[in-house]
Formats: sequence, C-alpha cells, structure tokens
Amino acid sequence: MDWERADAAVGTRLPTDYKEYVRWFGPGDFDAYLIVCVPGVENSEAEPAARFAREYQEARLLKVDQPQGESTRPPGARAGWMVALGFTTGGDGLYRAMSGADPDRWTVAGQPGRGSDFRYFDGSITAFLHVFLWDTVEMPFIPEAECDPPVPFEPDTGEWRAG
Repeated sequence: MDWERADAAVGTRLPTDYKEYVRWFGPGDFDAYLIVCVPGVENSEAEPAARFAREYQEARLLKVDQPQGESTRPPGARAGWMVALGFTTGGDGLYRAMSGADPDRWTVAGQPGRGSDFRYFDGSITAFLHVFLWDTVEMPFIPEAECDPPVPFEPDTGEWRAG
C-alpha cells in the first residue's frame, strides 16, 4: 500500500490504526452489512478518496459549523471536516471527524442514510470495530447483528458493489 499516495488523495495523513486495519484485513465486509473503505480498490463506493470527492460533489460532506460563504470545494481535508471511513448497506455513512492535527486522536462519526444528524463514537476505528464485532455499538441507526457475536468479516476484492 502506498500510504503517501493515499494520504495525498484525501488531503491528510490517515490514522495509524486505520492503516493497520487495511494491512491486516483489506477490502471486505462485516456480516454483509458494514464496509470499511480501503484505498486503491477498483470500486468507487469503497475507495476513500473517490467516496470523499463524490460526497463533496453531492454536498453531503459539509464542514461542521461551516462559515457562511465558505467554499464547499474540497481544498484537502482539515479540522472540522469528515473523512469517509465506511458505510453500511443501509446507506449509513461512517467518517473520521477531523478534530485536530493528530489523525490518531480523531473520533468516529456516523450519519444515518435518512438523516442529517451525526452520532459520535469517542474512539478510534479499531475501537469502533471492536464494539461493532461484539454487537455493543451505540448508534441508533445500526441494528443488532443477525448473527451471534463476534460479527464475521468476509474478505473481498472490493469489486462487488456498484461504483
């Protein structure tokens, strides 16, 4: 994985634990429901830079507390912006909330597919995935798992979704 290229594509250094996740797991899904975006996959739905750019274009990814008149053009990620992290098959979005200069301290934010309010998880992506795997995540739009914990991971090439 060329992390310098991946970091440049989203305009910021990506968190260390996310890079470790990608190293160990790569593309795939959890219980055919939760997909974590992975740089370099062919599928634009699961490729973070492509998803990041598309969400800007669709005006879904707005700056938190965006001053009036500020451009919504992506100048590169910066504090107050959200970086696409993953999504659910139900249309919910998962993001890293850029809350400072150190990406390793960013929190996870979730947005329901049919809503605009964000819910926050005060922890890293791996901490979030840990509670998701054990079916204890507390985001109201993420339903209980249909299987017994831990929720299984299914590796994939990333080509299986439209995008």
